[in-house]
Amino acid sequence: MADYILVVDDEEAVRSVIAESLRRDGFEVREACDGQDALEQVVADPPSLIVMDVLMPHLDGFSLCRTIRQMPEPFNRVPIIMVTALDTHLGQQMGREVGADLYLTKPFSPRELRQRVRELLATRQTCERSAD
Repeated sequence: MADYILVVDDEEAVRSVIAESLRRDGFEVREACDGQDALEQVVADPPSLIVMDVLMPHLDGFSLCRTIRQMPEPFNRVPIIMVTALDTHLGQQMGREVGADLYLTKPFSPRELRQRVRELLATRQTCERSAD
């Protein structure tokens, strides 16, 4: 599994803001413009974590998350943060049902996102060490 974060959003401005915020915090970041592009990148080189929008063309975030969770290891263990403008209980519930680790509603604080990313990566590393 590669040591990078994949940011997936069809809106270039949003994707760039998220990616730059994570880069400023020292993370290597790669970007995908839609769910299909993201899936291809995940298969080619699984990231350490994915930050994805929900509403995207070709393959929406819920479908992408579900697809990744149905893949074999190591793909299905990648932590996933869903970010969306859909501020509904149903959306959050669907995110959990398809396997998202965290669901953030836009607008959100870049600082909060970076903190959540660090927490999920630390949890993943702890789990991997205890599995060894």
